[in-house]
Amino acid sequence: MSGEQIGPSRGYYALAAAVFIGGWVFFGIFLFKNLSGLSGRLQQVVVPGKAQLTLQAPGEYTIYYEYQSVVGSKVYSTNRTFSGLDVSLVAVGTGEPIALSQTDANSTYTVSGRSGLSVFDFRIARPGKYELSARYPEGQEGPEIVLAVGQGFVSGILTTVFGGLAIVFGSMGLAVAIAVITAVKQHNAKKRAQDRYAL
Repeated sequence: MSGEQIGPSRGYYALAAAVFIGGWVFFGIFLFKNLSGLSGRLQQVVVPGKAQLTLQAPGEYTIYYEYQSVVGSKVYSTNRTFSGLDVSLVAVGTGEPIALSQTDANSTYTVSGRSGLSVFDFRIARPGKYELSARYPEGQEGPEIVLAVGQGFVSGILTTVFGGLAIVFGSMGLAVAIAVITAVKQHNAKKRAQDRYAL
């Protein structure tokens, strides 16, 4: 029996290891590619001041305060607490004010060197151009900060993370299944071989 291949090749164990490692590698690539792309979905505004936003779809939007941010080549690092600024939003052309409400859930994110937290939610009925204004009350001064506006940004992060975890656990499950099936088949093949030689 020595030297005789019994049952499936041990190469299947190497295959299981490759599937396991490959799952983690693909997980890293998947997260990096998708999270880097997500940050581009936020429109950044340096305030106090005014800026025009192009909102391309109707529905719910969120205004985030980025206490760690990069705009162009300038790095912003400010207090994590958002306070003092009066923020307003109007439709360009009609001047229609858009109601801003404080976020019910304090969503936070850290991606591509930027960290932010949700401060306001608003809804628009029509896509188009909107003007965001933010200023400190008269007689009050404060630092320049970065606001970012986006739709479904945090939910996009969660979807990406859970999608990545599905890849990892799927590859782990497949790797374990390959290893276990190989071990069981080898065990059964050895037992049959031993039974034949015992006769």
